[in-house]
Amino acid sequence: MMKNTLVIVAFLLINTLFSQDKTRDEVLQLIADDTCICIQNDKTLYDSTKTMNQKQMALGLCLLKSYNIRKLESEELKKKGLNDFEALGEEVGFLMANTCADSFINLFSDEQLGAMLDDDDDGENYETAPPPPAPKNENDLNIEVKLASIHNEVISSIIVTDSYNKEHVFIISEQFEGYKLLKRSNIKKDFRIFYKEVEYFDLSERRYVKKKVIKYLEKI
Repeated sequence: MMKNTLVIVAFLLINTLFSQDKTRDEVLQLIADDTCICIQNDKTLYDSTKTMNQKQMALGLCLLKSYNIRKLESEELKKKGLNDFEALGEEVGFLMANTCADSFINLFSDEQLGAMLDDDDDGENYETAPPPPAPKNENDLNIEVKLASIHNEVISSIIVTDSYNKEHVFIISEQFEGYKLLKRSNIKKDFRIFYKEVEYFDLSERRYVKKKVIKYLEKI
């Protein structure tokens, strides 16, 4: 009887441990959530006398504290460890820009935020030169919007809101003039987007649907 009980307890324990295992993306989102709470609770970080280095160090400590706890929830992260803290910080920073945009963006000035989060815009290297972006065409479809979020997935896209607070999704499938304006420090800023409508197959609807593709972007 005791042996059977021990087997059942061991089974339940193993099952619980495995059911708690999270993917790397899930853990990164939890780290972003924790870091958001951490910076929101430290009001001294919003002191204008704080230097860029002081803010980055405090942000890094918040992130590292969460990572040391959250990595235990993912077998993938426990095995791989922390090989590139800078890369991890960039990924978490991107998630934070969507999770707690106000707290994160207000932590830094526009110049500081841009310097911290932007990739090296002048460091792009191509084996073959990409096709030049299309020039601005006033006859193209266009709309005034406010940038809400940036999503860098298999196909990059942005979410914006119009003057009626209605959300629109714009796909980024080609290089266009003004693409460098799509950075976290410009979230909640106003833009005019020139775009075209292209039919893509939508798996959820099981048919081709029209999607908005950016052709030109300018800041208002």
